[in-house]
Amino acid sequence: MPETETNRHERSRPRGAVGRLRRLPTVLATTLRATAFWVAVLLPVVYLPLLFVDGGWTASLVSGLLAVHVLSVLVGKEYDPDR
Repeated sequence: MPETETNRHERSRPRGAVGRLRRLPTVLATTLRATAFWVAVLLPVVYLPLLFVDGGWTASLVSGLLAVHVLSVLVGKEYDPDR
């Protein structure tokens, strides 16, 4: 029986789904790296002005934001925005 275009397309569908599933960890890692990179770039805009606000709550907020900043720098350091 000759293979039709429809049969070929239906058979390639599971392979395409498996290929997407295999790429999922790479896509997720790249997305996480990109998000962490941009958080590291933009977060100082938030916490630097808080250093000049008077209040007891700002010290703990700035400390938490600094911890998030350090973590995002570590995670996002391998991201290349030009890629």
